[in-house]
Amino acid sequence: MDLRVGRSRIAGVRKTLVVLVMVAIAALAAAGQAGGDHPDGRVSVAGQLSVRVPAGWHLLRGWLSDVTDPAPRLAMASFPARLSRHTCECGFPNVVNFPHNGAFVFVWEYLRYPRRRLARVPRRPARFSLASGAGVLRTCEGADGGFYFKDARRVFQVEVYLGPEAAPALRARAAAALDSLRVMPAA
Repeated sequence: MDLRVGRSRIAGVRKTLVVLVMVAIAALAAAGQAGGDHPDGRVSVAGQLSVRVPAGWHLLRGWLSDVTDPAPRLAMASFPARLSRHTCECGFPNVVNFPHNGAFVFVWEYLRYPRRRLARVPRRPARFSLASGAGVLRTCEGADGGFYFKDARRVFQVEVYLGPEAAPALRARAAAALDSLRVMPAA
């Protein structure tokens, strides 16, 4: 084989690899903005909601609970959370291996909330505040903090689970993520 032909083939392979890498990078960049993700860092989730997921946090997609009303709308964690298919007795997702310093935020929406009771539900706060608690290691033990609110004539329940060693900064990041939650009016 002629040495020039061999070098030419190697150069051709290199060019092909460079093109493939560039195509892969472009596809990954497009995928990051597809499926409802927005350039400002907002991510669309079920039920016409969007949120800014804190850096390093994980958004859970797919199956969240067998419960249908209230409907699970948002689940995010400060760790790569895995959900057991065996939910808690109340239907809440059972988080596998909840870390001592972790945070897990879950939002439900009540789909058929009686209009006559809607007036008694507090409006969404201007800023969410998460009280410090003892912390949990299992979601089935109950939330460290939870509350209801209404927004756009819709009713939501938020449950925040914090490990017993969760730092105040982690609590602040969870509250900031909830502050970023946007609710579109129901169709």
